[in-house]
Amino acid sequence: MANTKEEILLKDLKKLDMNSLGQCGSIIIDDTVEHTGPFIAFTALAEAVIDTSECDLGSLEDQPDTITIPLGVTIFGLFESVELDSGTIIAYRRC
Repeated sequence: MANTKEEILLKDLKKLDMNSLGQCGSIIIDDTVEHTGPFIAFTALAEAVIDTSECDLGSLEDQPDTITIPLGVTIFGLFESVELDSGTIIAYRRC
């Protein structure tokens, strides 16, 4: 039986809600190894420097060589992988 438009919409809304609340899993990253996602957000637990030359931050345009995320700040996007130069982040997985 085919899904109705309403069922498809409700499923998509549930996935969006789960993504926005970080319910699809997360990892704490505090090393300088590349980690693969996809991820939808990063929150800095300590000021963190992302090495953009070593990862795929697909949704960021005109990327500098590094991005510094201050303590407590969250950035959102669709990130395929991430590699830190320093600091600690929580990387939230995409559903």
